Amino acid sequence: MPAQQYRILVSGSAPALYPTDTFFGLLYYNRDEALEIPKRYPYSGEWGKPLSRHLMERERYPMPGLLDIVWLSVTEGVFYSLMKILPTEQMEQLFSQTDKENGEPLFEHIVVGMAPYGGVAVWTHGDKKSVLVGWYHAQEIEVDMKDFMPLNPTVTLDENCDFYIENDPRVLENLEENGLPPLDLFDKYMQQFYYCYLPVFEHWDEENGEWTEYGEKEVMPVMDYIEESLYDGTHDKLHDGGLMAYHKAGKPQKLALQWHIGKSAYTAYFWFDDKEICKAYDQFYNTDADKESDFIFFLDPEIHKYELALYREKEEEMMEISNTAYQLIVFKNKFECYRSDNYNQERGAWIW
Repeated sequence: MPAQQYRILVSGSAPALYPTDTFFGLLYYNRDEALEIPKRYPYSGEWGKPLSRHLMERERYPMPGLLDIVWLSVTEGVFYSLMKILPTEQMEQLFSQTDKENGEPLFEHIVVGMAPYGGVAVWTHGDKKSVLVGWYHAQEIEVDMKDFMPLNPTVTLDENCDFYIENDPRVLENLEENGLPPLDLFDKYMQQFYYCYLPVFEHWDEENGEWTEYGEKEVMPVMDYIEESLYDGTHDKLHDGGLMAYHKAGKPQKLALQWHIGKSAYTAYFWFDDKEICKAYDQFYNTDADKESDFIFFLDPEIHKYELALYREKEEEMMEISNTAYQLIVFKNKFECYRSDNYNQERGAWIW
């Protein structure tokens, strides 16, 4: 019986501050045939997002089962190599999912991410959702620059890396000010936890310093949807309520909440500091990422009081997330009505 085939586009990905350049990247769907990760000079952009695209020879392909890749980490000046069997069954299940609104496939890309110190991520990616299907660690490898750059065989490894770095002011400035990232930075980014989002609309009693429930005759706000973009390179904009059920997910990088009160529509956008949110999750989850937990939003839009917390009902444990860990802006009927004191995002940053 012929293998099921799918419309598959392939891309590489690398963090904006830590560009990479592929020697080769192949996703084998049988022993002799593979989808190639197209070249980009270099890969540098939003982690987890497709950064390259090319026309495919065929409309549909079997799901790849093996990744074979060698690439250059530009900021380190080191080549890495990885050959890894992929979770084909999981990827087939994901590529079989369709958008309930239009019936189109929910996923169309396989994205391969290359991180400092040999980290390799594999995502299935679509406009409304992406899923992390693998996080691996590659080995350092020696590559002859004559093979890597056959059209310019006299260029040294250092010269090649310096060229990329010096032509990207962001990369150069970050290296000069901060150097290479901590060894465990991307391992922390790629951690996943078992939690759900829980919006709680209540009144804030300033005098007593406590939250109180709405009265029976009061008009309660109604949550419309939540959107997320996470540090593990995934996102979810399905608006299907799935984020308010328990699921595996990374640490939040950006969140959007929309609700309405009568005819008034509100949207709140949160941006999270990576160091502080990593610290909060490490402290709360300790070594047990599978503990069922809630990410709670306490919301009083009438007086613009907002608090976030991690909560575990079974153990009656709650930890407030410091308001220094995130920035917030709120819109009412598309007009700004509140921003946190530490807000410094560029205009239009909420469009993502």
